[in-house]
Amino acid sequence: MNTSQLSVSLPDAGAAVLTLPQPLNAESLGLLEQALAATLAMLRRDLRGDAPDPGALEYASWMAQLRAA
Repeated sequence: MNTSQLSVSLPDAGAAVLTLPQPLNAESLGLLEQALAATLAMLRRDLRGDAPDPGALEYASWMAQLRAA
């Protein structure tokens, strides 16, 4: 499988590098968007020590499904 890397500059914090599958198409980009949003939300909760709000989790799952449709 071929891959490419995407570097995102973070102000005052260097860069974040993401390895992307090739070919990148609309479907895989949507899946990547959902996975990144979920992963970043999880990291934010872990850093803040927040317990996930069940209502927010439910809302997010519905919004992800609506965006994918």
